[in-house]
Amino acid sequence: MPVQVGMRIGPYEILAPAGSGGMGEVYRALDTRLERVVALKVMPTIAANDPDRLHRFEQEARSVAALSHPNILAIYDVGSFEGAPYLVTEFLEGETLRQRLDEGAIAVRRSVEYAQQIAQGLSAAHERGIVHRDLKPENVFLTKDGHAKLLDFGLAKITASGVKTISPESATIAAATQAGMVLGTAGYMAPEQVRAGEVDHRADIFSFGAMLYEMISGERAFHGASSVETMNAILKSEPPEIDAAKLHVPPGLELIVRHCLEKNPADRFQSARDLTFALGSLSGSETSISRMTRLRPQKKTLEWLPWAIAVLAMIAVAAVMFLRPAAQAVRQDFAIPMSTEVSAMSLSPDGTMLAYVSPDDKTGKGVLYVRRIGGASGTRVNGTDGAMYPFWSPDGKSLGFFADSKLKRIATDGASAQVLATAGSPRGGSWSKKGVIIYAPEAGGPLWRVDEDGSNAHSLTGKIFANAESTHRWPFFLPDGDHFIFRSGTGDTFDKNRTGQGIILATLEAKGKKLIVDSRCSPAYANGELFYVDDSGALVSAKLDISTAKLTGQPKFIASGVGQNPSTYFSSFTVAQNGTVVYQSGSGAPISQLTWFDREGKEAGRIGDAGLLSNPILSPDNSRVAFDVADTRSVNVDVWLMDIQRGGSTRFTFDPSEETTGLWSRKGKAIAYRSSVNGGELHIKASNGAEKDKLLAYPGGAGDILPTSWAPDDEGFMATFQPNNGGTDLVYVTMDGKITPFQSSPASEMNGQISPDGKWVAYQSNESGTWEIYVTTFPAPGGKWQVSRGGGTEPRWRPDGKEIYYLTLDSMLVAGEVSSDSGFATSHTSTLFQMHPRPLISSTDIFSYDVSHDGKRFLVNNYTRPAQVPLLNIILNATAGARN
Repeated sequence: MPVQVGMRIGPYEILAPAGSGGMGEVYRALDTRLERVVALKVMPTIAANDPDRLHRFEQEARSVAALSHPNILAIYDVGSFEGAPYLVTEFLEGETLRQRLDEGAIAVRRSVEYAQQIAQGLSAAHERGIVHRDLKPENVFLTKDGHAKLLDFGLAKITASGVKTISPESATIAAATQAGMVLGTAGYMAPEQVRAGEVDHRADIFSFGAMLYEMISGERAFHGASSVETMNAILKSEPPEIDAAKLHVPPGLELIVRHCLEKNPADRFQSARDLTFALGSLSGSETSISRMTRLRPQKKTLEWLPWAIAVLAMIAVAAVMFLRPAAQAVRQDFAIPMSTEVSAMSLSPDGTMLAYVSPDDKTGKGVLYVRRIGGASGTRVNGTDGAMYPFWSPDGKSLGFFADSKLKRIATDGASAQVLATAGSPRGGSWSKKGVIIYAPEAGGPLWRVDEDGSNAHSLTGKIFANAESTHRWPFFLPDGDHFIFRSGTGDTFDKNRTGQGIILATLEAKGKKLIVDSRCSPAYANGELFYVDDSGALVSAKLDISTAKLTGQPKFIASGVGQNPSTYFSSFTVAQNGTVVYQSGSGAPISQLTWFDREGKEAGRIGDAGLLSNPILSPDNSRVAFDVADTRSVNVDVWLMDIQRGGSTRFTFDPSEETTGLWSRKGKAIAYRSSVNGGELHIKASNGAEKDKLLAYPGGAGDILPTSWAPDDEGFMATFQPNNGGTDLVYVTMDGKITPFQSSPASEMNGQISPDGKWVAYQSNESGTWEIYVTTFPAPGGKWQVSRGGGTEPRWRPDGKEIYYLTLDSMLVAGEVSSDSGFATSHTSTLFQMHPRPLISSTDIFSYDVSHDGKRFLVNNYTRPAQVPLLNIILNATAGARN
């Protein structure tokens, strides 16, 4: 069928010729329905009458249509016009890999980038049972924006059930250019293809190796004067040695190429996924190879040495991992750079995928990402804003996480998140193969359980919750799906003088519990070993006898310097069932900078240094600010004071326990604060630091307590009480230490703020299922008014009481004028600006901002990117060769 510019083939208008090949002519066309440019491949009518050729054309359509991957050409449509079949695909701009190779070798860094993308496309095809069988530079397209795409699955063999494979006897076809040619292309065929033998996905890996060799060397791996001689070379010869020094090819990369080109399929990489992992070990957010090629020995400093060592370590890992027989398990360590902080992470059960939480660039809220171990970057999981503490489903296809005071689950393929249960200040979860999820909904209290469909939520460890305990947290299921471990303690602290604290073993029946070992951190379990951080801060493992809950033998050292969150004792490590460990030296918690903003959101100055800061609270005269500082070295939190005008910070609290939430009295002469001693106490101290602090109130170990707002006469203050059985309530504390309930319900109430005139209390509650701002009367609660709409947290009064402020759920700062002539009312509510506060991670992180006395400026605990992000350290076969 003659095809001319301007003619219509179905809904497609031909715009211009775009190329040709053995399978037909390709045209640039316009899809008139969707107004998009496409590529239309038309098979010649004479060829359409050839059953073999037509079969190959239809095979290509079925093969590509079954795939959806950014590194595989997308197919849109297939049809027939005047007896000629046609295929419609995405239109690509750029050049084929062959056209690029005609110019010579490709730089090593770019070669690895392309190779990773090609391998990822192959992995997607192979996982669907599709083998390309004609992988060559002509069938790889390099787009103008730097992406590699696999083309022409016309020779693909479907290996899925229900489709017959091609037998060796039928492995020759009447090709358009050379009759009797063995299926494939000389120079890139695997030895088994040359012999017309049975072919599987490993043939593609051989072809991949031949292409990668040519990309980095500029020469073909196998070539001869004729196709017969070329195929003989494939069967009998090895490719020439690559001039690694001249081309700056690191040994690890050449080893990968050689491993792809093994004559025996059993000696090659056994999957494209493994191949992707090996290539990923040579790259990171900036390709490690490019770093290596820039190193020059004539530099006078040794600044390059750590990176050179890291790169050489990764090369060694690649060599050991992929050339050593699998039976000889050895420990392999390497690290990958990250572009942003990682506050929590979880390895998939098979150890191939890492889920982690990083702050969003704009909002600062945590968001889930998934990254293949060894991959160059992570993929954002949409619908996970505000995410905390992810954990995997047993099949590795879904993730559990916490966000918006809810426990949620989401499939990694992009489906919407499903709410399973409520969780105010969560402390981890775990998912068993029996379809049960156990989780800690609050910082204090027992563990709960819920079925994976969101049904049957109820307390799990409440009946084994001892008086000496105030928290069960960081659960981790053992492989049987019945036993689990968790951390027991007193609030966010660890007290060795109390019995039953540490890592505990229990079952879903929850009839009893057994203490395994004293440790304040989040535990993990794999291959019969308990992993935990000991008192020295080292990550260790030891064999666990489940029947006795006893560790056998001496703990084995795994790694030192594993980060811990000083507020929650969540340790920065994760373990998979295959023994892979990922850990981070820093806590990974997002850092922040105290920053002034005006009402329009314009920055008006920064004060102090960036760090792990929380709860900024201004003194009444606005000359000083109290705030919490978390110290990852001492694993502690203290209240500090800063002189805003003169600069410089002074530590205000000194007890080894965690001390937070320094609240200035109305006259500025005293500061009340929370101490983690006994699970939660209220202390008071003169703001000038001249006197010793004194214990003001103690809720008897029933829960934690945080001060939030002084009364106008300084005779008492509002506080948030976090009972051990979960939830939060408002209480009022008098100066004689009496704690009186103020607002309590089955829902949670917190952040009570007494108005400057002492008539009202603003607070947040989730009684509607979403956090909203309410106002009630003071000193006794009566009726109430809802102030926010569509969500609200962190209420604040202007010091003259004429405005009330709060944050929306997406951190927009809202102001409303207050009228109290006849009851309480707000008017002229307006949105001021988008804040980017540091995420509230700990249950003691309750304030993101404070307001100046005139209401014209706001001091925000503003999220900021760190100057340097800790590496993620990866250990394969972590316990192999570990020392005691």
